[in-house]
Amino acid sequence: MFKSTEGNDLLTAPSQRTLSDYIADQLRQAILADQFKPNQRMVEQEIAESMQTSRGPVRDALKILENEGLVVRQPHRGAFVAELNTEDFIEIYTLREALESLALRYAIKRATAKQIDSLEELVLAMIKISEQTPVNQVVATDVDLEFHHTICEISGHQRVLSTWESLSGQIRIVVLKHRLFHPDDLRERSISWHEKIVEAIRNRNTDKALDELHIHMAASMEWVNKLVKERGGENTF
Repeated sequence: MFKSTEGNDLLTAPSQRTLSDYIADQLRQAILADQFKPNQRMVEQEIAESMQTSRGPVRDALKILENEGLVVRQPHRGAFVAELNTEDFIEIYTLREALESLALRYAIKRATAKQIDSLEELVLAMIKISEQTPVNQVVATDVDLEFHHTICEISGHQRVLSTWESLSGQIRIVVLKHRLFHPDDLRERSISWHEKIVEAIRNRNTDKALDELHIHMAASMEWVNKLVKERGGENTF
């Protein structure tokens, strides 16, 4: 055992909580990568055996994902990957717009030139991704969400940031599904919207920034409604 000069242990086994967080992160990534399908049962024993751990931290990890809305528990049946429907999409988009609108108001007041430059760098990263053939939609989604996450960070509004982060798993599923259905969206519209938001923040133009965010979100809502119609009323995703 490694000891410090004071005799305390330097290296210790991870806590149950840390292990649960690690398992939750691995399962979260698997769900977002569609390795676990909507409505697929997540069997604690199978996951524990696969990850060479006990069922306890797996159970705690599934509770974390349940709180994030990525997993649902059914009485006497267990945990299943959540299946989002039209109402879920609408709630996610409307809550996201409310959170990011507030974040923008604060960011416009507080953002430094360096912070605004960091947003511009993310837009440049989007442009580089859009020049690839085919576009890597997973990477494009990650950069897109990092842009919006950064606005929440810049805002300095800790409750907005923590609420957005708690919703981020569901946001990522929605955005990724949107991009998979509309692979040209990044080139055709998304980059332009993000550029205009950065310009509005740099010019301290709150109304313009909020208008662009609303247009961005409204277009996504339009896609959801159109997709439901194309599917003949089927509203699960």
